[in-house]
Amino acid sequence: MSKVNLGFMKVSDRFKVGITRYQPTDAEELAAFQLESFGEGTRQVDPARRTWLFEQNPCIDADGPGVWICRRNDAIVGQQAEIPYDLRVGDDERRAAWAVDLMVDPDWRLKGVGPGLVATQLEGRTIVGGLNLSEKGFATYSRGGWTDLGIVPAYFRPLDAKRTLAVAPVPAKLRKLAPVAGPALRVADEIAAGATRATGARLVPVDRFDERVDQVWADASPHYPVLARRDLAALSWRVDQRPDAAGLRRYYLVRGGRTVGYVVLRPTTWSDEAVVVVVDYLAPPRWVAPLLLAAGQAARREGAVTMLAKTRNEQADRWLRATGFVRREQATDSPIRFMVHCTDDDPVVCELVSRPENWFVTSTDSDLEYATVAPAAEGS
Repeated sequence: MSKVNLGFMKVSDRFKVGITRYQPTDAEELAAFQLESFGEGTRQVDPARRTWLFEQNPCIDADGPGVWICRRNDAIVGQQAEIPYDLRVGDDERRAAWAVDLMVDPDWRLKGVGPGLVATQLEGRTIVGGLNLSEKGFATYSRGGWTDLGIVPAYFRPLDAKRTLAVAPVPAKLRKLAPVAGPALRVADEIAAGATRATGARLVPVDRFDERVDQVWADASPHYPVLARRDLAALSWRVDQRPDAAGLRRYYLVRGGRTVGYVVLRPTTWSDEAVVVVVDYLAPPRWVAPLLLAAGQAARREGAVTMLAKTRNEQADRWLRATGFVRREQATDSPIRFMVHCTDDDPVVCELVSRPENWFVTSTDSDLEYATVAPAAEGS
């Protein structure tokens, strides 16, 4: 019997019996399975999210959306989905995918359904990543030989020190500093704002992305060894076509007529306080902190008390810490586990993607930003 190589684990073909790619005729039955498995109101059962992620994605295959279902006894008992995207790896580019929404009916767990679904999805991709993995999903992928890239950090930047420290998940000793943190924060903000103005940079709001982000991509991408493509074509889908696009704030950081970065914010609430979430951003490392600080000042004028950015960006980490961002490995909900599976023919490519410090990740990658407001499922 043939085997499918999944890193250190080999999956027997018998576990793939009954697994097929989604077809429109599966829609009603799959929707019922998802409702039963994920629950009413979760992101996985949102029709608008499903259409955007799996049908409007410009990187989907000719075979259709990347969704696989497993049937046993003529009933759907499991699913695995993917979000394909173009990944820059060093000087090369690969069509990669984020694995999402792995779910197996409780009665069929530990019977090969999960590994069979994962193996089937991996057959068509040489680089597959997983973000925001649950404990069960992490265990499934670990047994499959995936590389653990650790936790995606969360960065908090107080905009109102006293109100932020009262609700933020920061050490108790920092919370005690609230009375003195306010004046210190204002001084730090004035220095940072002055330094940004001295460079001639200014924040410009925009309604939609345009060709200026192509220049940002060209200037910034060489600084990051591994990151998803973020040019105009990609961002038009990633951000401007999102179901909640109307609620997002988009800004360019412009210096001397040249756009040096962009940032996307989502206003929300947290413990009854107004906060702002960084959905996506891109700039050369030295411009990341000025970009986010300027966006934070704009958000503060609208009443936000803190800024939250879930991002892996080791190249800009020291700049963020130096300008008042507090790094935490656990965000507002749960640790954001990150794993990758690589079988690329070029060993240099696999070496690059298997080192966590090489990755540039933001909340717009995978469906991570959606996962901040809904419970995670097995493997999602």
